[in-house]
Amino acid sequence: MGISYSKLIYLANYDFWARPVTITPVASQPSSPAYSARGIYTSDRETIDAEGLSIITDQETILDIREEEFGTMPVQGDLVAIPADASGPDLGSFEVLDAFNNGGGETTLVLRKIEPAIP
Repeated sequence: MGISYSKLIYLANYDFWARPVTITPVASQPSSPAYSARGIYTSDRETIDAEGLSIITDQETILDIREEEFGTMPVQGDLVAIPADASGPDLGSFEVLDAFNNGGGETTLVLRKIEPAIP
């Protein structure tokens, strides 16, 4: 008998940690309107050892989502807005750069912040 990670493990975590997001399905559903969803947002430092003993440091921003909560999964090119809520301030708008699933009912969206143009 299999175990449903999505129901037994992820659901409780998402009920506690997830925050509301708005997905604009520019690439996955081009003619569809934006819709509300939820996900677990994480932004952390990523360190890469490069040639010549140098180190490159960057920021990696991701949004984990439960696949069961989506009819059509977001894909590269879709937009994600993360508004203010009880978990924290408005984080702004992001573009999905990549998406990969873990085989257990969760997909990680790799995000890039969209900065407003400076006039």
